[in-house]
Amino acid sequence: MSQGKGLSYEQRKALYEENVRDRHGNKIADNAKKAERPKIEPIVFNKPRNESGMTVSLSQSPKASQNTEQTAKENKTDNTAARKRSVTPGGIIDGLIYSCKAPDAPTVTYTRMSSLGRFDMPLFTVVVILLVMGVIMMSSASYAYALKDEGDSFAYASRQLVAAIIGFASMLFISRLDYHLLIMPLRRKTWVKGRLVPKENGNGVNMTHLFFLFCLFLMVLVVFMGESVNDAKRWLVIFGVRFQPSEFLKLGAILLTAYVLQRNYDKRSTMVCGFMKYILIIGVCCFFCLLQRHMSALVILAVIILAMMFVGGCNKYGFIIFIALALVGGAIFLASGSWEYLNDRIQSWQKPFSDARDTTYQTAQSLITIGSGGWFGLGLGNSRQKYYYLPESQNDFVFSIICEELGFFGGMVIILLFVMFAVRGFTIAMRARDRFGSFVALGITLQITLQALLNIGVACNAIPNTGISLPFFSYGRTALVTQLVEAGILLSISRQAET
Repeated sequence: MSQGKGLSYEQRKALYEENVRDRHGNKIADNAKKAERPKIEPIVFNKPRNESGMTVSLSQSPKASQNTEQTAKENKTDNTAARKRSVTPGGIIDGLIYSCKAPDAPTVTYTRMSSLGRFDMPLFTVVVILLVMGVIMMSSASYAYALKDEGDSFAYASRQLVAAIIGFASMLFISRLDYHLLIMPLRRKTWVKGRLVPKENGNGVNMTHLFFLFCLFLMVLVVFMGESVNDAKRWLVIFGVRFQPSEFLKLGAILLTAYVLQRNYDKRSTMVCGFMKYILIIGVCCFFCLLQRHMSALVILAVIILAMMFVGGCNKYGFIIFIALALVGGAIFLASGSWEYLNDRIQSWQKPFSDARDTTYQTAQSLITIGSGGWFGLGLGNSRQKYYYLPESQNDFVFSIICEELGFFGGMVIILLFVMFAVRGFTIAMRARDRFGSFVALGITLQITLQALLNIGVACNAIPNTGISLPFFSYGRTALVTQLVEAGILLSISRQAET
C-alpha cells in the first residue's frame, strides 16, 4: 500500500495490473509477455532454399510440406494395415514375437562409496537389537539339547555366535557398496563394426545371473549328494561345513525377479515379458523345493515372487488365472493325500491336544510353553520346557521359549521389532533411487517379515506347522548369515534413497 502513496489514478492502475496474479500465483503481466515472445525456430542444418538462394523455414518449404503430407498418409495406411493384421493368426504370432523380444536394460552406473549418503540408522538399530537378542535367546533355548547332543551346553551358541560375527561383518561391508554392482554387466564393452566400444545399456550377464545359477547348481547337488535329517534331504556338506542351499536360493530369486521386473517394465502388460518369465522362475524354484520336500521354502518363494509381480506390474489376466489354478491344484493335492505328513500337520493344527503323546505332541508342548510364561515370564534362562519337553526349542519353536522366559511383554517386544523392520524396509522400497532397488528392498522385507509371521503363527497354533525358522533367532548359520547379508543390501539401498 505504501507504493501507491503520491501516485495518480493511472499510475496506481498500472501498478495494480503489473502485480495482479492468477490462481496459480503467477503474474498475469509476465504471462502476457511470454505469450508475446516470438517463437524461436529450432536449428536445422541444410535448410531448404528458394530460387534466390535465401533460406526458408520448414513450414514455408513446399518440399517439406509435401513430405509431411506423404508421411502422414503412409502412417495412416500402416496403422490401418496393422489393425487388419492384428486380428489374423499371423498378426497374433507377430505380436507374440514382439513381446518375446527382450528390451534393452536401463543404463547402470556405479557410485563411489565417498558419494553415497548415510544408511538408514533406524533399520540398522533394529537389526542389531534383533541379532543380539537372537543370539542370547537361542543360547538359552539350546542349552539342554546342546548338552545332550554335543556334550557342551554352549556348542550351538558358540557356532551361532561365529555365524553372527561373520554375517555382521558382511552386512557392514555390503552396506558400503553400491547395490548396482549386482546388475552391472561383467563385460563393460562390446564389439560394434569391428571396434570394441563401451556398452550403452545394462544388457549382458551380471552377478545376479551368476548367483542364481550357482544357487540352482547347489540345489541340484542336494538332490544327489544331500544329507537327510528327519526324512528331508535339504542340507549339503562341503569341506566339513553343513549348510542349506535353499536359503541362498531365496536371495537369488529375489534379485533375479527384481532385475527382470526392472528390465521388462515397459512390456509388463504382455504375456511373455509380463507373466511367463516370472512363472518360469517360480516353477524352477518350486521344483527343486519339492524334490527336497521343503514345503516352507516353496511357499515363501512363491508368495514373495507373486507379491513382487503384483507390485511391479504384470499381465493381470495371466496372474489371475495362475492364482486360480494354484488354489485348485493345491486343494486337489491335499485331498489326494499324496503326502501323509501334510495331512497329519493339518489335523494337529485343528486338534492340538487330540493326540498329545504322539502326532500332536510338538504343537501341544508349544502351547503349554507359551502359557507357562504368563505376563512377565519365568526369567531369562529359567525355562522348564527346554529340558527335553519341547522338541526343536532352539530352532522352529524358539519363540515359545521367549514367551516362557520373558512372558507376554517379551513376546510383544519381539513382534514390535519385526514390525519396525517391516516399516523401515517398505519405506526404503518406496523411496529407492530406481526400480531395481525398490523391488529388491520389497522382496527382502517381505521374506524376513513373512518368515517371522509364519513362525510366530506356528508357535501359537494359528497356522499348521510348516517348519519355518524365526529370522535372527532360530539356530541356523546359513540362514543367519544370509539374513544379515540381505540386511546389508537393504542398508546399501537406503544410502541412495530419500529416507
